[in-house]
Amino acid sequence: MTHSRLDPRSERLLRRALRGLAIIPALVVTSFTGTAFASPPETWQGDRGTSTLKTLLLLVGVPLLLFVVITLLVYLPSMRQNQSYRPGQVWRGEPEWFGGPRGGLDALDRAEPATVGTGGHGAHDGHGELGESGGASGRW
Repeated sequence: MTHSRLDPRSERLLRRALRGLAIIPALVVTSFTGTAFASPPETWQGDRGTSTLKTLLLLVGVPLLLFVVITLLVYLPSMRQNQSYRPGQVWRGEPEWFGGPRGGLDALDRAEPATVGTGGHGAHDGHGELGESGGASGRW
């Protein structure tokens, strides 16, 4: 038994029809829901409405204010120091070593050569002596 393949145009038409049919369950479910016809409690005050200015301040002003505050918090430290790096100048910042020794490069210079590269713990083989392997190259 052989399957006949549809020509590309018919296949495209079939895919579009199936996509349209996929929406029908959602439309059916949402059509069963109705609006609530209950009236509000009589103790509630009537709707006084909101002015356009108040709405604009809330929806535009607050996000704009947050944007300005965050921008100032980011840029103020560099503006206060009055130092900025320009290409071609010598970099005057302190070096950073993420994941390095807690004391930075100075601590590395003061460390004993046997502990450098082993995380400060030393790589011991099974006999309590300092071995050459360490890290992920353990022996099992």
